[in-house]
Amino acid sequence: MDRFTKAFSEKGKPLIVLDEFKFQKCTISKNGIKWRCTIKTCTSNFLCDVSKTVLLKSNFDHNHEASSNINRQIVANSLKRKATDQVTTRPLKLIPDEVQSSALDLTLNDVHSI
Repeated sequence: MDRFTKAFSEKGKPLIVLDEFKFQKCTISKNGIKWRCTIKTCTSNFLCDVSKTVLLKSNFDHNHEASSNINRQIVANSLKRKATDQVTTRPLKLIPDEVQSSALDLTLNDVHSI
């Protein structure tokens, strides 16, 4: 389960990024948490335990390509959340701090897009 990256959507909902694909929480049951691909037409999903450490069941048959700018989306959504939480902090301070603190590989174009 070390391939998982926890992130948040633009609306602040939890996401899991796995192999450049985003999954959103679908249902919670006694067996675990079911996550499904964020692309509505994709049937890919998986089931993991409540602590999100053990993969119990999976179906990784995506009918689309992986997202090429997933790292930029993760950092941008994190910045949006911090900007609304820390209103008094200037954006020019938030952006470099977030880019440095994220362990993700970002290109110069990604930083300019953010």
